[in-house]
Amino acid sequence: MAILKDGINGPFSGKVGSIVGYQLNGQTIIRGLPTVVRRKPTALTLLNRSRMKVVSQFLKPLKPVIDFGYKNTAPRGSRVGAFQSAQSYTFRNAIDYDENNVPYVNPEKVLVFRGNLMEPSLLVVTREENTIHIQWDSTQYKYKRGILLVVAYAIEEEQVLFDEGGAKISAGTFTWNLGEEISTAKYPHLHIYVGVYDVVRNELSDSVYGGCV
Repeated sequence: MAILKDGINGPFSGKVGSIVGYQLNGQTIIRGLPTVVRRKPTALTLLNRSRMKVVSQFLKPLKPVIDFGYKNTAPRGSRVGAFQSAQSYTFRNAIDYDENNVPYVNPEKVLVFRGNLMEPSLLVVTREENTIHIQWDSTQYKYKRGILLVVAYAIEEEQVLFDEGGAKISAGTFTWNLGEEISTAKYPHLHIYVGVYDVVRNELSDSVYGGCV
């Protein structure tokens, strides 16, 4: 069943036969339901399904970060949302294969933020239990107004921590206390991503991978 939002001539939301209508970024989208394929999938089809699955699994816990970090790649009126944009980038750029040719997402190749600002350089990240220490070369950063964005991602535990505005990019250093519950015993591997955000211009840099600590 579908709902007519503005009368018989207006957009609808829901399902009518083989057609589905929904709203995305202020636009009404209409698409057909997928066709059921009876034939056995090829090896390439199965591989692509595995690739999409690992991408979705990796990005799912990051969705709140992705919605912010990719917001300028999917402006209002776009037919592709922020999360879909991140899926596309990760699918094309961040998949590697193990010795058995099984695909996986390489955290080093992932971007959790996308933008045109200059990203931090000469990044050094260390950890002491539940405290993260971050250093970067602020003398090389020409745009002094930005603030530092930091994400800590415990992939196995599907835990994501996000700090927005902890330090100015001109500071060159930031110490992030994650809280007593984020211990090395409970979360032994944290993948760190760092970026820059200009609040005034609403612009971001691409994220930089700070390593696993």
